[in-house]
Amino acid sequence: MTKIRIAGAAMALILASLTAYAQAPKGSGNDFTTVNAPGGGQYIYGPFPTKGSMSDAVLYMLRNIHQYFGNRPDVGKFVQSRDGTQTAAFFGVNAKSAGDKPVTGLFIVARSADGSASGAVVFDESSHFATSEPGMMKALYGVWHPAAINSASAGPAGTGAGATSTVAAPLVQTSGGDHSASIGLPEGWKIVSLNGGAISVAGPNGEMVNLGGVFQGYAVGPDLFQSYVSIVNRVRASSGKPPASFTVLQKTDLPGNAIQVILKLDLNDGVGPRRGSVRLGRWGAQAISVDGSNIPERLAEKENATLMAVIRSYQPNRQVMGQLQQGALNRVHADAARANQQAAALNARREASNAAFDQHMDSLNAQSQSFNAHMDNIDRSSKITQDYILDRSVVRDTQNGDRATVSNGYADSLVRANPDRFQVVPNQSLIAGKDY
Repeated sequence: MTKIRIAGAAMALILASLTAYAQAPKGSGNDFTTVNAPGGGQYIYGPFPTKGSMSDAVLYMLRNIHQYFGNRPDVGKFVQSRDGTQTAAFFGVNAKSAGDKPVTGLFIVARSADGSASGAVVFDESSHFATSEPGMMKALYGVWHPAAINSASAGPAGTGAGATSTVAAPLVQTSGGDHSASIGLPEGWKIVSLNGGAISVAGPNGEMVNLGGVFQGYAVGPDLFQSYVSIVNRVRASSGKPPASFTVLQKTDLPGNAIQVILKLDLNDGVGPRRGSVRLGRWGAQAISVDGSNIPERLAEKENATLMAVIRSYQPNRQVMGQLQQGALNRVHADAARANQQAAALNARREASNAAFDQHMDSLNAQSQSFNAHMDNIDRSSKITQDYILDRSVVRDTQNGDRATVSNGYADSLVRANPDRFQVVPNQSLIAGKDY
């Protein structure tokens, strides 16, 4: 059973490989079911009361969204399954009943051959939608089974090398690395890396899924996808790999300064052409969030259901993620406290020394001022030299002004994790009494 999945962790695979639901209608009615998702947000689903065209069904859904939120939704680009039985789009709206709070959502309409239709919508506060959407979609597809027609291309698994499989392979929920997430893997698949919720998995035939990743420290231009291609090939070149080629099949603008791209690509690794999708989000001028998947083109139809099942099974471990974030914050505060204590002791020693020196050298005040400046330069140079030898940097917390001397590796992880909050202090900006 194949379902549209076009947000959050990844769009799953190319829309060209989506097939319809192979399930008989279960009746009509106009009752919609509303569910409050445990991780935040809501999802609503149910059958439409009358039959009609796909356009009629989409308009009915949009009118209900408008009525529910009290404001007209700003709808993104529509996407459709290959056989035309399913249509979906992202939307943004200000919820009037919640003080015009910004909400982001995704609606899906499924229509069968006899004109009957069913719809579903998932939504949450715009600031939280990217986090809550994967869980809501997984829960929705566990209870919502819209009527649709059999896909003309669907056939029983195992009927040949080119057979289309609508049934996913069995998955085993698996974790590794820092255990910040888990994902369901078929036999032969493995986790390549897992760190801070970002996971990369690979299948035995060249299948790839990458979720929760961030490219940071690279210039991001106005064209988000071209920036992504440039960064990918820079990373590949640094690893001695040939450049990859990309062909865009479809690009959709998403709420939250993001895009979804359906593409063909070739990694020039001997596997051949691949089909895939990638969701990119702009995180400032030097960072891009990346969620994507790709699969060898020859396997796209056969393994589509399995690939989508793998993506939907991704589950962040919020307890571990919270512990990692709190641990990093605690280390910053501890380092800042130690730095403040050291600075206070240094100031006390310097003040005592200066007082004794001033008493002894009252007649040389001008020289004393020059000497203090000279001592400051020596302290600063000593600090810079020590940090270079010990592989350290001074990090500033822009929220509360705390500063701390930490290892370069830890400084880099703080800045990469939250570039708007943490900054590495350049040598020329070191502050006497705080940093040395």
